[in-house]
Amino acid sequence: MVSRRILLGALASGFAAPVMAWAEGDAPSILTRKGRRTRRALKTQATDKAALDKALGQVKPLEAPEPVEAAQVVAPQRVSPDEALGRLKQGNTIFSRGGASIALPGAARIAELAAGQQPFAVIVGCSDSRVAPELIFDCNLGELFVVRVAGSTVSQEGLGSIVYAVEHLNAPLVVVLGHSQCGAVGAAVDVATRHAELHGALLNMVLPILPAVMEAQDRHPADLQDAAIHQNVRDVAARLKVADGLLAERIGEGRLKVVSACYNLATAQVEFDA
Repeated sequence: MVSRRILLGALASGFAAPVMAWAEGDAPSILTRKGRRTRRALKTQATDKAALDKALGQVKPLEAPEPVEAAQVVAPQRVSPDEALGRLKQGNTIFSRGGASIALPGAARIAELAAGQQPFAVIVGCSDSRVAPELIFDCNLGELFVVRVAGSTVSQEGLGSIVYAVEHLNAPLVVVLGHSQCGAVGAAVDVATRHAELHGALLNMVLPILPAVMEAQDRHPADLQDAAIHQNVRDVAARLKVADGLLAERIGEGRLKVVSACYNLATAQVEFDA
């Protein structure tokens, strides 16, 4: 009787039938007719295996797609400030209705973006994870130049980023985007009305928002936080218009528009001030 290990090894090697017969004491002799049939069968298996190995050796690996040359890519036509604003409004309408049409960029678009970018708008937004500009405006890779910080404020570094997008990338539109229930503005309201204590970087984050809170507070609104959110983005947009000579020049020439807007977390709609 043959051991179980030998049987399993034989089964794994593909010669189950002859070994099983041998294990049962009925192994065919190569001198008998049955033995000659078995030998021919084994020879045929070996021939088939050799043919298969030869065929596999002739299979070529998949070739990588040829790179798209820059000359094959047509650069998008530049748009006016009003056209850019219209695209954002249309995109938000699509998103708020649940019909976002964003598709992953293909190889041609990725190759085009590797050669350069031409965003049609700059979005100065809040870092809130629920307010991703590319999503809420139904835009794709390379269409928006985004500067984000909690509270939608602009530092000198942020201003430099905006100027770069306008001067070197020819972006015709800057949108300062706030949103409902903004935590940074809420913290500024607490500092102004309840004397809440913030430390270090958190205090520095809300300091630029405090003037908007004080201005909104003078109007005694029913919802101070909401009023301060709208006032804050209006103030930031107004300051951007005169913060840099290039921006002021482009605005005067009609080549640039700076507007403020607020995104409603509940409705997914953006309310523009222009």
